[in-house]
Amino acid sequence: MTDSSDITAFRSGLMDIRASAHGWQVWCTLALNDVKRRYRRSRLGQFWLTLSMAITIGGLGAVYSTLFKMNVAEYLPYISVTFVFWGIISTSVVESCSAFIESEGLIRHTNTPRATYLLRVQLRTLLIALHNLAIVPVVFLIFLHPINWNILYFIPGILLVIANLFWVGYFLAIFSARFRDVPQIIASAMQLIFFVTPVMFRSSQLGDKGLILLLNPFSHLLLIVRDPLLGLPPDVFSLTFCLVTAVIGNLLIIPFAGRYAKRVVYWL
Repeated sequence: MTDSSDITAFRSGLMDIRASAHGWQVWCTLALNDVKRRYRRSRLGQFWLTLSMAITIGGLGAVYSTLFKMNVAEYLPYISVTFVFWGIISTSVVESCSAFIESEGLIRHTNTPRATYLLRVQLRTLLIALHNLAIVPVVFLIFLHPINWNILYFIPGILLVIANLFWVGYFLAIFSARFRDVPQIIASAMQLIFFVTPVMFRSSQLGDKGLILLLNPFSHLLLIVRDPLLGLPPDVFSLTFCLVTAVIGNLLIIPFAGRYAKRVVYWL
């Protein structure tokens, strides 16, 4: 039998998320101001990140295509897609940890729904990522990489990525407000996860040992957005895995947020 406190927590969490969604102007404005403020008085602005990413992709592509004995015309489109989307995933996870901490002043002096501050961080990450995403079509044009109808699978893929990043980010934002060591732990963990996720290498290069990647959820998140852009049909298992985690994760985060999000102001 469901406890009444669980129902109350679920309703409270759902109301918070719904109110944040209705107040989209708030977190959109905050995210845009964050991006503008970060690159204020810079001539290239946000495109410094794009330039840096392009140089990184070019350098790593030239080196690792030689190490892996792969055709650079095949490897550079691959690494450009994976590197850009790994940046979205990893940055969103890491910066979500500080969603409440960096908004301490607003939380203390306004009665804004808590999910607003998470959506602010995640929209900011996506806005910056849009600049880096411009690298992909340029690389595709240079190497004449073919595009087919499989690219349409990118749409459900990116929606599933966003849905998963939301519940993961909300949990980490609340947990980090309570325990201040969590952001440093997550940042270090994401650096380690980078090396065991097929960003620089292909899963097929591991042979039979590549099955271990099935245990890595970040591998599935990356795959469902990477493969459609590379002209490949999405992996059914990865799509199903990400759909299940999105549904279960968001159903779990609603009562969790309803129970603990209001306490954040006392932890800051």
